[in-house]
Amino acid sequence: MNRRTYIAVNALLVVLLTACSPGGDQNSKGPDVTPEDVKAQILDLYEASAAAVAAGGWKVDDASWLACADDSAGPRVKLSFAASRSEPLPSAAADLIANAQKVWQERGHDVTVERDTNLTPPRWILSDPPYLTGTEPDGSYYLLDVSDRAVYFQATSACVPGDIFELTSPTPTP
Repeated sequence: MNRRTYIAVNALLVVLLTACSPGGDQNSKGPDVTPEDVKAQILDLYEASAAAVAAGGWKVDDASWLACADDSAGPRVKLSFAASRSEPLPSAAADLIANAQKVWQERGHDVTVERDTNLTPPRWILSDPPYLTGTEPDGSYYLLDVSDRAVYFQATSACVPGDIFELTSPTPTP
């Protein structure tokens, strides 16, 4: 499977998994959490993961706001973010995933590490919630996929109060 196909399949998987999460109040992180908050949280986790695995050579593949179902408080949104690195790694994939596991745990993630040998090449998967189990009750999903040849980071935030049109509309210029 080539890199583009892999990224597309995983992005689709994230969208499907988050679309199937239960609705209602459990998808919300609370009325005080803003889109800026979830963006900062995801970018912090991404930057810490990148530093733990390999500092340079990363490319952001996707950073897009998605609309969630409105609730009684109004419109809600979630952030989908994906980045990849396809340069030689500085050390063994198992060591790098262990480094990343520490930084995820420091940020409050309840992570699991699994080795998926069904993929080619085989990969170490760090995820919250556990790999291939869906999303957290709030709809969020975080994954770091490390092989000997490439690294992929994916995250989808919980739905938070926000207006998709305000977040995705270009700012008019004078």
